[in-house]
Amino acid sequence: MKIKKVQSACLILACIAATGLIGCGKTDETPKKHEAITFMAPYLEVDNFIEEVHKTYPEIELEVVPYSGANTTTCLQNMLEADDLPDICTQTFYKPDVVDVSDKMIDLSGYDFTDNYVESRLKDVSDEGALYMLPSLYNCYGITYNKTLLEKHGWKLPTSFTELEELADKAKEAGVTLCMAQIQYPGSAFQYICNIADAGFLGTMSGKQWQKDYLSGKANVSDTEGMMDSMEYIQKWKNLGMLDCSNSDPVDDSKTREAFIKGNSLFLLGPQNGIMESEDTTDKFGLMPYLSEDGSKNVFILNVNRFYGLNKKLENDPEKLEDALKVMKVLSTVEGTSALYPDSTLKAGLLPFKDAKADDTFYADISDFINAGNTTPFIYSGWENTIVNTGTKMQEFMQDKASIKDVADQLDEDQDSVVNNQPEVITTATEEISQESCAKLVGRCFAEATGSDVALISLGTWISGNGTNQNNDGVSGKLYAKNITDYDVCIILPTGWSQTIKTIRLTGKQIQALYEEGYDAVGTGKNYPYMLVNPEDMELEDGKTYQVAISGISEKLASETEVTDSGIVGMDAAKEFFGQFKTLSEADAEWK
Repeated sequence: MKIKKVQSACLILACIAATGLIGCGKTDETPKKHEAITFMAPYLEVDNFIEEVHKTYPEIELEVVPYSGANTTTCLQNMLEADDLPDICTQTFYKPDVVDVSDKMIDLSGYDFTDNYVESRLKDVSDEGALYMLPSLYNCYGITYNKTLLEKHGWKLPTSFTELEELADKAKEAGVTLCMAQIQYPGSAFQYICNIADAGFLGTMSGKQWQKDYLSGKANVSDTEGMMDSMEYIQKWKNLGMLDCSNSDPVDDSKTREAFIKGNSLFLLGPQNGIMESEDTTDKFGLMPYLSEDGSKNVFILNVNRFYGLNKKLENDPEKLEDALKVMKVLSTVEGTSALYPDSTLKAGLLPFKDAKADDTFYADISDFINAGNTTPFIYSGWENTIVNTGTKMQEFMQDKASIKDVADQLDEDQDSVVNNQPEVITTATEEISQESCAKLVGRCFAEATGSDVALISLGTWISGNGTNQNNDGVSGKLYAKNITDYDVCIILPTGWSQTIKTIRLTGKQIQALYEEGYDAVGTGKNYPYMLVNPEDMELEDGKTYQVAISGISEKLASETEVTDSGIVGMDAAKEFFGQFKTLSEADAEWK
């Protein structure tokens, strides 16, 4: 036994020596550090996701590409168009028949983690069999109904419009209101048109083709039999009482919702998913699909929050691609995607995975129906130039101030502006303009608009531990070489679409101290940097007081100095400022 032990020990020592773990032979080598995988997930729980990745792959480095501005969708679309994508790409909108990303993203259809997804969700993003982007958490919109009220009267939930008509008669006899509709926003009324039509013509292959033809100017409403049939069907919904807004608050959807919860109504049409049990009511609520006449085309409206894919450039770096695929593998699990969202959001949505449990969500009793593919995409992108006009006309129709023909005519009247959707060009960027230079431009803009001497503009970087919102008051993103519209300006503008510019008064010494301290946006002491923007020939004097245009005012700063609201909307100032440049470049960021 002793001999065997000695022999074993010698063998172990020989192996150690051969592998360089002791002095003779090779020297110690530190494991090669992995190159960081860039990842972007604006307004999500990125810290939690990184932690989830490290549970399985601790060696992987994740570098967060930040964005915390007011126009995430356009920011991501501009990055895609410019091919300036992180390794893990994300978009808020993706339809393979509308957006071709085959030259920018890797086809993921051959990787086994796609087997985790529900087949119907993969079908939604399939590009003739290729899978360039995978869906994340999604919501389904339908018609909220009062389960308690149905059970009280012994009524069954209708599964077709014919059954809905029968229920309407019973409700009328019992003195129960059939339906209430939220009408605060024209966009909601526009969706009612689409959603009802989705349960008929728009849900067919011919209807989907018609949508493309309308957007390209090849077909309109009045000359398309299927669309005119849909208009007649919408009229039937109104005649029945399903588009009733006589008890709705026209300026506050929340009041209509409250009235529905407390009242004596069976159904609620509205832009929100449904009513959770945690709200102030003992009644139970559920979600019903938009009903077709015979029940064969009942449908929920699908809205995916995010899509994820892999940058095609990774194919040039096999080692990095291997790590990126591992991240996608984690993202393609219940645990991985759940890490990105708070519990409240998860309960109001559905995950696209086969093993996802819907028991604790609002969709518990309809998840099988949804996963079976009884959904249609939310209609928005491309229709922006008619949503308000047609939605307003639909509101008038619901209020007996217009006919269904007026609604159809409005869609036709708007077609030219939809087809030739060319927003006003403010200026043209001749090159990519960095985040820092954008901050300088915004600083000049805000200072000139308010008559300020200097500007302090915070930057929207990403800081671990600072939550989902990060810095909403700073400049995020950048501008690309393209025609610049108000949508592009909104990407970088701290005031977004409608907020006003703020100013403070500080001495030169205080300005310098604040610049060095940074902006404590969320009270963690982990501060975002400021850009100090002032004319090139200006030197701050310690004892002199200056007016400062500022984006990023902490609670501490607000308590120590008077903050003045200029009353000037940042977007208005930005349009005027950027409009003075025929072309825009990095050099224009300097305040001369």
